[in-house]
Amino acid sequence: MNLFSWFRKRGKRVIWYGLMGVALSLLVSIGYGIYQYKQMTSEWYAPLEAKPGVTVERPASAAAPLELIAGTKPLKPFVLLVLGIDSRDGERARSDTIMLASIHPEKQRVYLLSIPRDTYLEIPGKGHDKLNHAMAHGGPKLVKQSLQSYLDVRIDRYVTIDFDGFRKVVDTLGGVPIEVKKKMKYTDPTDDTHIDLNPGLQTLNGAQALDYARYRKSDLGKEDSDYERINRQQEIVKALAEKGTSAEAFAKAFTLMEILGEHVKTDLTDREIASLLLSYSDPTPNTILSDTLTGADERIWHHNVLGWYHLVSKQERQRAKQSLLSELAP
Repeated sequence: MNLFSWFRKRGKRVIWYGLMGVALSLLVSIGYGIYQYKQMTSEWYAPLEAKPGVTVERPASAAAPLELIAGTKPLKPFVLLVLGIDSRDGERARSDTIMLASIHPEKQRVYLLSIPRDTYLEIPGKGHDKLNHAMAHGGPKLVKQSLQSYLDVRIDRYVTIDFDGFRKVVDTLGGVPIEVKKKMKYTDPTDDTHIDLNPGLQTLNGAQALDYARYRKSDLGKEDSDYERINRQQEIVKALAEKGTSAEAFAKAFTLMEILGEHVKTDLTDREIASLLLSYSDPTPNTILSDTLTGADERIWHHNVLGWYHLVSKQERQRAKQSLLSELAP
């Protein structure tokens, strides 16, 4: 039997079996992807209004990713509280990075407003203090309440990521390209801090990217202001956002979902997250704008101690409010 005759008799069957094999592989991959997605969103879903001792009902929408792909509209614009937290054994979490983000999925825009952690404001039930102390007193819920009152802006959702998760995400994505503008060296054995970065364009791994974002004190002389530190944090966020929409991130989606499930907490539901992923993975370029709530560092008496606090004028707070709200406009 020649090759042509064999193909005529059996070739179609071979092709059919091959296509079936590919189809089954795709179904298994999609099924596993949805399972991983559900695991991740179930682990990180933590509504702020949950009461102690009450089991939180997770959003039930196993088919959410497929339904959204089929044509669900983008989410309405909303304000998101973003917290980078320093979780250490035996200590309550501290908010090292504090941002408000106006998210406009339809426009594929994000406006980031960084809030200096030493900002002096009223913390509900605790009196006036530094903003980052709100995290220690009452977690993201109290940070949210403090900022809503301080800026007179409704905050719709929140998300936190801890330092360990940040490092793992950066490493999984293969690092982030950053131009380090100067020598950065700082050592503090009391909290195991050892920062040592050389100037120049380079790809920072997870630990280096975290050092770059947190650096403020120096062994070499002049220390950086909190504004310089905030600029570096915004730089890292933009670099990660670009990496997160790359083919490399898509190829490592399962690993990233495992990391995020362990190190992220949010009250965004699985449907909302799926919708955001679809909106911002569109081929149209995303726009990320960055801003900072500015003021002046002053020494004031607080609880009989003379300390440094970041004071922000009413005019600056009003400007920040208008900027946040204007980004939500249709």
